[in-house]
Amino acid sequence: MPIATAASVRPWVPPAETKADVDWATLRTIDLSKFDSPDLAEREAMYETFKSAVFEDGFLYLVNFGLSQEQIDRQFAIAQHALIDSHITEEEKQRFQWKYLDTGKYTGYKPRGFWDIAKGVKDNVESYNYYSETLGDDADLPACLSSHIGEIREFTEFCHDVVNRKLLSLLSRMLELPDDYLWDKIQSHNGPIGEGYFRQMMFHPASAEHRAKSAVQMHGHQDYGVTTMLLSQPIAALQVLSADGAWRYVKYKPGGMIVNLGEVLEFISGGHLPATRHRVTQCPADQAGEYRLTIGLFAAAKNSVSLGPLLDSPLLQRKGYVNRFQPGAEGVVDATKVGWVPEGVKLTDQIPTAEQWRVARVLRSQTPPEDVVEVSGVKYNRQYFQGIYVLEPI
Repeated sequence: MPIATAASVRPWVPPAETKADVDWATLRTIDLSKFDSPDLAEREAMYETFKSAVFEDGFLYLVNFGLSQEQIDRQFAIAQHALIDSHITEEEKQRFQWKYLDTGKYTGYKPRGFWDIAKGVKDNVESYNYYSETLGDDADLPACLSSHIGEIREFTEFCHDVVNRKLLSLLSRMLELPDDYLWDKIQSHNGPIGEGYFRQMMFHPASAEHRAKSAVQMHGHQDYGVTTMLLSQPIAALQVLSADGAWRYVKYKPGGMIVNLGEVLEFISGGHLPATRHRVTQCPADQAGEYRLTIGLFAAAKNSVSLGPLLDSPLLQRKGYVNRFQPGAEGVVDATKVGWVPEGVKLTDQIPTAEQWRVARVLRSQTPPEDVVEVSGVKYNRQYFQGIYVLEPI
C-alpha cells in the first residue's frame, strides 16, 4: 500500500525490548497474505489458526497484512512528533481537548491526569483521537497533525477497508454466515473509518512514586466496538487476561499488528466471538525511562445495529448462545425472545443499539465493575440500561 509522505518528522527508532523475565502470553500469528492465496489448503490452514486464536486466546498477531515496516514506523514517527516531541501547542491542547462527557466520543486531545488509576494516582497518558469527521483535508486539527492528515487518513482507510474487512470475513465464516455479512450488515461505513476512531497514544515514563503506588496504568477492560487493530511496539505493558485467569504480557511482534474483538461482536454472537479483557501495566524496570507509543484503529458498528444475538446464524441456532439481556426492575421482558412485552414498550426499545451502548461505555471510561454477577461460571458486569439489565463480559 503506497502512502504519500508530507512534512519531515524525526524518524521513530523502536525502544529496546525488555530483558526481564516476564510471563508472556502465547498468541497465535495469522499470516493475512494467505487470505488471498490461490492455494485452498493455505487459506484453510490460515482460517483454522484464526478460529483457534479467537475461540481460545481472544488476542492474535497479524503479519503480512499489507503495510511495510517503513510505513508502520512512519505512523509511529508522526505520533512521536505530536506527543513525545510535544509539537501540539498548549493553546491547541486547550482548544482541542476532548469533551467526551458532552459528546459520547473521544474526539481530540486527551491530557494527562484525567482518570484516577489508584488512590492518589492519576493516569499518565496523552492521546489524540480522530473520527471520520476529523480525517478530512479541511479538518480543524493541531498544525503538527494537520500537515500529515493525508497519510494518516490513507493509513486508517487501509486498516479499516482492507485489513478489517478481511477480519470480518473470517469472523462471518465462524458464525457460518456469508463472508460479507458482518461487513455489510454490522460494520459502519459512514466516512473514512465509519463510526470508529483512530488513536495515537503516549504513556509518559512513570515516576518511582507512581510505580510504587500503582502497578496498573489502564484498568482491565474490553473494547466496546467491533475490532481493535494495534500496531505492535516493544514496551512490555499490554496484558491479556488468559483463559486460566492469569494476566500475561503481549510480546512485541516487529511489523505486526495485535487484534482483539470488541463487545459488539460478543453481544451479537451470543458469546461465540469473545471480547477479551486486557489492561496496561507498568513496564519492566529496564524500560521504565521510555515513552510508550500506542497506535490503533477501533472499528465500530453502524449506529442503528441492535446488540441482540444474530439468530439467523446457523452456529447460534445449533449451539445456542449466552443471553446478555435480563428483565429489569420494571418487569421488562427478555428482549432476546419474541413474545409478550409490557404495554407501551416496544421490543426494539429494550436492547441497546451500538450507538447507545458506545455512548454509555464512553461515559464510564475506566470505571470499575459495580454489580458483578455470575452466570454458568462466567462473571459479568451487570448494567441497568433502558429498563433491562445488560450483562457486560468481564
